[in-house]
Amino acid sequence: MALILIRFSPSKPKKGELVKVSVVVRHPMEPGTRKDENGQIIPANYITELEVTHGGERVALVNPGRGVSANPLFAFMVKAEPGEVKVRYTDTAGETGEKSKTLKVAE
Repeated sequence: MALILIRFSPSKPKKGELVKVSVVVRHPMEPGTRKDENGQIIPANYITELEVTHGGERVALVNPGRGVSANPLFAFMVKAEPGEVKVRYTDTAGETGEKSKTLKVAE
């Protein structure tokens, strides 16, 4: 399973303002077109779907393809409301990963 990192900027926004959510997934993102040192094709293994929810509602759905580099960074803006931000991914190898982080807002 890949490591998922979630970051908010600003880290503690005021309620209602926009906050940038940055997500990094440590994943090889192998396109299935490269060869190893023995000339064998390295099997494809890349993220096919990344879903982000905030407070239980979907805020982003990304379908990256084989052309995305290793350890991809995804970033988007959400309205600052307290709640859980959850990231889930699925890749071509059938692996899934999930990570949650609570978005806290300033009073």
